[in-house]
Amino acid sequence: MWENIKHKIRRYALETSAAIIVAFAIMAPVIVGAAGMALDFSHAYLVQQRLAQAIDAAALAAAASSSDPAVITQKVQDFFDANYPPEELGATFEPVVVVDGDEISVTGRAVYNTFFLGVIGIDTVEVQAYTVVQRQVQGLEVVMVLDNTGSMAWNGNINALKAATESFINILFDRTSNPNYIKIGMVPYSNTVRVGRYGLGLNPDGTDYDGDAFVNLPPDMVYTTDRTSDDWYGCVIEHNDNGYTPAATYVPNSRGQLWEDAGGNPDGHGWDPRDGDNDPYDYDVLDEYEGPWDVYSYGRVISNGQECDDYGGYSNSRCNACDGAGGNCTTDYCFCWRRDRSGGTNKYCPRATLLPLISDRDALIDHLDTMNTSGNTLGNIGMTWGGRLLSPEAPFEEGSAWGNEFWRKVVVMMTDGDNTLSGTYSSYWDRRKNNMTVTQLNQRFEETCEALKEKGVIIYTVTFTSNINDTTKGYYERCATSPDQHYDAPTQEELISVFETISRELSNLHIRY
Repeated sequence: MWENIKHKIRRYALETSAAIIVAFAIMAPVIVGAAGMALDFSHAYLVQQRLAQAIDAAALAAAASSSDPAVITQKVQDFFDANYPPEELGATFEPVVVVDGDEISVTGRAVYNTFFLGVIGIDTVEVQAYTVVQRQVQGLEVVMVLDNTGSMAWNGNINALKAATESFINILFDRTSNPNYIKIGMVPYSNTVRVGRYGLGLNPDGTDYDGDAFVNLPPDMVYTTDRTSDDWYGCVIEHNDNGYTPAATYVPNSRGQLWEDAGGNPDGHGWDPRDGDNDPYDYDVLDEYEGPWDVYSYGRVISNGQECDDYGGYSNSRCNACDGAGGNCTTDYCFCWRRDRSGGTNKYCPRATLLPLISDRDALIDHLDTMNTSGNTLGNIGMTWGGRLLSPEAPFEEGSAWGNEFWRKVVVMMTDGDNTLSGTYSSYWDRRKNNMTVTQLNQRFEETCEALKEKGVIIYTVTFTSNINDTTKGYYERCATSPDQHYDAPTQEELISVFETISRELSNLHIRY
């Protein structure tokens, strides 16, 4: 009986083994094909991932190299040749590069030769990757035109501006691999702009500046760092070319305000005390004028027979040609300058000088400490000097050439108020000797903005606090390169946030898709 049972078991095993072998023979291609398919598609996925990484890296490398489409295309191909050799898994086709302005799109394809899928007739798998990058600008030149007027003293707003500007500077320098690719300049403005020793061809410390002198400093005045002094603290008036004579004779002791031509006419340097309608246009907007400029000296011009002490804040002892006894002006025109306790000749001249484009983070931040508040808002003059700092031409020549493909030029223009004219003196000389209006200031501001944008300058504008009227906001909105590059910041916190936003936007080089 036992032998019979063993015999049946042996027969069953032989019969079922045959069935399993048959079943395996039938299923083997399916099992092997499934395993092979999984392996092939896994390898194809790896090829696609490597291709995508190569596309991104090639596009970024090429974007930083040039703005020439042919050069960019070749750079992408060179990158592939070096980093995606034929012996690597997955042979690539020639990448397709499209350059549209600052945008560069790269499409790449690769073919993976299968190991197992050929069993079912699939010999190759094609994968694709695509990316768009914003062309990297190797250099960034930014001029910050900053309101230093008296209203900025309210509630410590000037300190918020300093904090916002410091954050702006730090973000840009923190995000660059080479600080030499970042150049920042500053134009603190109020009634005028303080060019300081740069106007004499010197650095602030008195060493030689790499640029020519561009200010007419009279022989009886010297440069001073004492803003209460009667000497020149560093501010200038705008050049008036009407009747200007380079060889004009200086009227002694007139604090740089009176010049006579060869015929003895008092308009030797353009500003004519006989004229109540003096206007320096269009030399007060962005132009090709390289200097010289005359010195700013707060005061008033009087006529023969008038006395300085007839006017508040003036005395006959501070007159270039008044009779000591009667105090009368003894020439056709005299200049009366302010006494120290009334603000002096440098009244409303900003404490901080402008700062040409530099790549020194620490020097930029240190410069913020010199900003203080005084004077009225002449934002158009600040903007004009911002353009002069960006320009590659004199008086400041640190800027790259207009249209240089490797450098992007930017102005960040900030104000906390509407343009206002000084009651006595400003960049437009003696207030009683011109008929300038706020509307003209606004129009010239807009004209300067348009001229800069035509040269390719990107303009951001910031209106700070809620005390700015809608007309002014309209000018600042139109001044900006696009509507979303104008920011309204009613609070100190928003001012700091806006400056950080602009700085991050300028520093971004990003893959968009």
